[in-house]
Amino acid sequence: MSFLAPLMLVGALGLLVPLIIHLIGRRRAKVVRFAALDFLMASKRKTARRLQLRERLLFAVRALVCVAIPLALAKPVTSCRATGPSVERGPQAAVLVIDDSFGAGYQLDGTTLLARAVAAARHLLDQLGPEAEVAVVRASEAADNPGELTREHLRMRDTLGDLQPTARPADLNRALARAAQLLAGSSHARRTVYLLSPLAATALRAGEPPWGEGGPRLEVVDLRGGAALPNRAVVRATVEADPSTGSRGIAVTAEIAAYGGEPADDVAVSLRVADRVVATGTVDLRPGQRQVKRFLATLPPGKRAAAIAVELEADALPVDDRRWLHTAVRDEIRVLLVNGDPRTTRHDDELFYVEAALRPGDRADTGTAITTITADELAEAELDQFDVVVLANVAALPAERVEPLDRWVRNGGGLMVTLGNRATAEGYRDTMRPLLPQELADPIDATWGAAPDERAGRVLRLTKWEADHPIFAPFSQDAPGLRDASFHRVFLLGPTTDTADRKVLARYTNGAAALVEAARGDGRLLLFTSTIDRDWNDLAIHTGYLPVVQQAVRHLARKQQRRHADDLLVGRGVALPTLDLARLEVRAPDGKGTVFEGERIAGRAFVRFLGADRPGVYRVLAADDSGATAERDELAFAVNLDPRGSDLTPAPPEALPASGTGEGRGEGANTRRVELWHAVAAGLLLLLLLESLLALR
Repeated sequence: MSFLAPLMLVGALGLLVPLIIHLIGRRRAKVVRFAALDFLMASKRKTARRLQLRERLLFAVRALVCVAIPLALAKPVTSCRATGPSVERGPQAAVLVIDDSFGAGYQLDGTTLLARAVAAARHLLDQLGPEAEVAVVRASEAADNPGELTREHLRMRDTLGDLQPTARPADLNRALARAAQLLAGSSHARRTVYLLSPLAATALRAGEPPWGEGGPRLEVVDLRGGAALPNRAVVRATVEADPSTGSRGIAVTAEIAAYGGEPADDVAVSLRVADRVVATGTVDLRPGQRQVKRFLATLPPGKRAAAIAVELEADALPVDDRRWLHTAVRDEIRVLLVNGDPRTTRHDDELFYVEAALRPGDRADTGTAITTITADELAEAELDQFDVVVLANVAALPAERVEPLDRWVRNGGGLMVTLGNRATAEGYRDTMRPLLPQELADPIDATWGAAPDERAGRVLRLTKWEADHPIFAPFSQDAPGLRDASFHRVFLLGPTTDTADRKVLARYTNGAAALVEAARGDGRLLLFTSTIDRDWNDLAIHTGYLPVVQQAVRHLARKQQRRHADDLLVGRGVALPTLDLARLEVRAPDGKGTVFEGERIAGRAFVRFLGADRPGVYRVLAADDSGATAERDELAFAVNLDPRGSDLTPAPPEALPASGTGEGRGEGANTRRVELWHAVAAGLLLLLLLESLLALR
């Protein structure tokens, strides 16, 4: 024990005052001569004993009062082992970093971790005192919370009271870096970051310290209090068509993870389709393991689309016990392939590779119905029965066959033209101009005249493709499946000033256009300046061929490939094709709508929706130029939680950044000062009250 004002202990000499008073004020017995001496002596002895006890108690109380007064003025203090963060009162700057991720909704002993954090933060505000400048920073990933240092503690309390678990995982590195930036602008010498979090390992990224040497002091409040936080979660789910159960059949595959806890057998899993449980099952879960559960179901009769959810029996963190999906009855794309160079040898045929790409494995559930004809049979084809027509290395058609194709495109059809040795610039310029985005010039052979060992260095490659276009949506920025393909012969295109409805989607390394798109009336044209087989290039044997062909056909048919459900996570942007619509409205699960119209949608192939801030199914309502509004099932999508936030395994102590004091998290951070003079002052009041009672008697 020590004293803040030790000179005040000199006042303990006041202990002599009650001693002197006691000695001076002692009553002396008077000599009284009386006959009945025996009776009086007995009564006097009894009274004397009672008075002697009272005087001794009064002396003791007065002595303690005289000692307590200087002791209280000396302000005795001691230290004890801290059970929480070290807090000093007075002028300073402090930032409270509070974990408000969806993991903070974990129920521990009847209360959520976030409720524990809010209570601890309010207690810290009381301890810091009114002179401290305080800010609150939320730790959920990508949270928009710049915060500011302020002495308005009442406003800080309101901010704390409004906190709710978000649907995002925690990013403690980013939150701590923001806290350090706020403190860097403070004029106070004492700067502290208080981190209130369950300290999950997934929330801390190793090797990315939020501050360097000389940073703020770090105090940690572990919300778990040393307790384990076992959790089960549905971390992945996919849905696909299942022809074995009919045209409306679906197969749902879910992946379930167990993080910590005891082994559990027969954990209930259910499949909900359109708010109705249609299948149930069980899985056996072991800590640290994942199990896969597969369900077969059918979509409800009369409905083209449905929201799907895979659900676990609820645990301490119920928000991640459900994963959402959305599926719709797939409209079959009707494709007419016009073969301009038929061959008797199957793999030499012009359409061999494109047919394999549109129906991989010759499966019946690919969603594409293919009809193959020759150029001579095109005159008899009923174009209105098809969504897409592909002219593959077709020689220039006569005008009487071009006219119905042009009319079909302008009425909403999608036409793709690929070239080859049957196509000529002169012939296409004479009759095929209405079916091309741009006139043809002469073809070039990039390897002409090169020695065999020089040909590899002379070939052309695909480059500068529109990464945001729906055709190239499945590809990464690097996309080796496209970039590695080699082209030795391509058509050049003639000059044009018509750029309003024309766009080059990809180019070769020499700058020539490889893929060009244009609008014609209500339809689309697509021109590929090389062959769709292997005659002029080897794209067909690269992994990029199949998705490019499939996406091109879907784009022309205005039926975009649906994303996998687990690709869309809370907080991420969602690209929606506009389909040449005049207005799109995205409805969140809570009914809140986001509208795209006017300049936000005009002339765009897609729009980016950035409001996916909660899990669930997002519906899309669309309006065309006539103003008619309808729900578009093919555009609806499901958004889910990031599975990283479900793992609440604690981080090792070394994962936390070092405290800027240089003391780290050693013994100095685990002790606190306890002021004893408050208790001494309270005891003094009790002693004065007791002294008054004794004096009255």
